[in-house]
Amino acid sequence: MALKKELWDIPFNEAFFKTSHNSYEHSIREQLNKGVRGLEYDIHDDKIQELGDFEVYHLQNHIDSLLNEDGNPYDLLLFNWLKVLDDWSNDQNKEHSPITLFVELKDSLIDSNNQPEEKYGIKKLNKIILDSINSKTLFTFKDFRKHNYKWPTVRELRGRILIVLVSYWGGYWAADQGGFDSRLKYLERSLEGKDDVCFVSWVQEDKGDKANFLKKKSYFWKCSLEYSTENFSQNSEAQRVTRADYDNIVWGMHIETYYNKNYRNGYRCNFPATDMWRTEEYDSCFPWTI
Repeated sequence: MALKKELWDIPFNEAFFKTSHNSYEHSIREQLNKGVRGLEYDIHDDKIQELGDFEVYHLQNHIDSLLNEDGNPYDLLLFNWLKVLDDWSNDQNKEHSPITLFVELKDSLIDSNNQPEEKYGIKKLNKIILDSINSKTLFTFKDFRKHNYKWPTVRELRGRILIVLVSYWGGYWAADQGGFDSRLKYLERSLEGKDDVCFVSWVQEDKGDKANFLKKKSYFWKCSLEYSTENFSQNSEAQRVTRADYDNIVWGMHIETYYNKNYRNGYRCNFPATDMWRTEEYDSCFPWTI
């Protein structure tokens, strides 16, 4: 997706990126070809001890994952879904604006199903990522630390892929508190320089005494539409990159009016995520940059 010259020099945390929800339901290559730069994979560990890998899907019957079509993998293995991103990036000769993948933990990375950790848990997730995506393509938390915790420009992130861990505290469709505990542990270890491949997102629904630690130490924020203006000043000052769920576009809310009103008041959402990423309605809702 060609960019105007000046857009390449916007800091990553100030740019807007077209973003899809449950990206595995459609062709990943099609989305990337059409300018989507924010993607989402849901991962499960139900068969990790059998398969040695996480699986990408939302519903238990897996019918929501588009397999073996238009460049998508033949199976649900996370390794292969990550490889699609790396292969597409290589096909573009790295001449593309950065891709940000939000990995939603539908299960815990640190429960009994993931012992020993080196083989099944956090370290396994790191290994799968590093084995599937070229290390020079990834922009990791370690790279961010070397950049003195300041976001590079879009130009400086040309051809790179960032991976962000998210989850919910609860809900029948989402992970239980294990997803929260996994993000918390991953972030703690990242700050110690131990597990610093992925970024970790603070989620608006996070609860408990330790939620504030995630909020203060995370550089990504995942929220829903109704929370999109809360804590904006604090997040902006912290250079925290924001992903908001804009599924209400489907439900007929006046998103354009709502968003533009808040935009004039200073609010910025870097990744407005929706199932409606293909539509003209979505394109007309936001003051796009990237």
